Amino acid sequence: HRCTTSFIIKSFKMAYQIKSIRYQNSPRKILLQNINGPCPLLAAANALLLRGVITLSSECVRNGVASTDDVVNMLANRALIRSQQSSS
Repeated sequence: HRCTTSFIIKSFKMAYQIKSIRYQNSPRKILLQNINGPCPLLAAANALLLRGVITLSSECVRNGVASTDDVVNMLANRALIRSQQSSS
């Protein structure tokens, strides 16, 4: 799924704003919660974003938001790549 403006408008509750920060003297992007409460999905994604292990698509960055689908797909792709590397 792509970060399109129409998708973002239709499902704002399922989208996370992106914030630019500096972490260990490097520019990084993190995801912000859209509602209160713990969110293990965002915690995992932000940990990997801060470490530079995963990156947000340029379309998400340009739009300033990432959907839940985008975040899940990033994490799933990383898990698949890691699994393939471990089995090699």
